[in-house]
Amino acid sequence: MTVTKGNLKALVADDEAQIGTLLREALAVQGYDADVVTDGEMATRKLSAGGYSLVVSDVLMPYKTGVELVHELRLRGDRTPFVLMSSHLSEEILLSCGAVEHLAFLQKPFSLSDLRHAIHRASSEVRC
Repeated sequence: MTVTKGNLKALVADDEAQIGTLLREALAVQGYDADVVTDGEMATRKLSAGGYSLVVSDVLMPYKTGVELVHELRLRGDRTPFVLMSSHLSEEILLSCGAVEHLAFLQKPFSLSDLRHAIHRASSEVRC
């Protein structure tokens, strides 16, 4: 069952199409209409158009990483909540994003509850 909460748009960027589809369905339950892309360049093009309330991105993707995407957004002054996911969240990745606001990390594999909590953390004004 889909719950609607208004016009919440999300961008999902993951090079595994099956994960993108699963995330689109999971986000629909939380009231998001999600666009899914499979590489960093396509994500950049979508984000340039604006209008997203949330970005959920894999760290490692072709052409541009999720870390590069979040840094580009913040350099433009865009504070859209951002969830970075990876099966290998290294200390290097965590340190490179340490000062980034409205960012949460999600370790793959994850549950729908984990996803919900990551979205909440990314949307929070409190650094976590």
